[in-house]
Amino acid sequence: MDQIGKYQNQVPSLSALNIKDYERIFKIFKAERDGKEFYYYNILKKIEFPEIDSSFLEFYNVPTRMPMTTISYNIYGDIKSWWILYLLNKEVFTGAPFYVDGGVQLKHITKELRSAIYDDITQATVFGGRHF
Repeated sequence: MDQIGKYQNQVPSLSALNIKDYERIFKIFKAERDGKEFYYYNILKKIEFPEIDSSFLEFYNVPTRMPMTTISYNIYGDIKSWWILYLLNKEVFTGAPFYVDGGVQLKHITKELRSAIYDDITQATVFGGRHF
């Protein structure tokens, strides 16, 4: 098991990830077995946001119980940004972590600033196994 110190998009033999893909923020590891190479992520590492300036945020009122992917689609027009909503609103998840009950207000990064935040996360330095 070797950490190769690169992101998936930096390894030519692997397919490129979209900026919205959660996996994009993790460096990959490589293992060899039976003469084959395998790449994988360290899923034990976690991401946490520092305090975010309120000018970067908006709010979404969840009309009825919904999965995070549907909420992501309603806000951003894609289902892949569910993880950023989860990280910004962890305190509201009491039951099923992938669903949000109706009547809950979620904070989210504005659609216009989302790409800049993704880039910042990808370039972030790791402290104590967490990206900030």
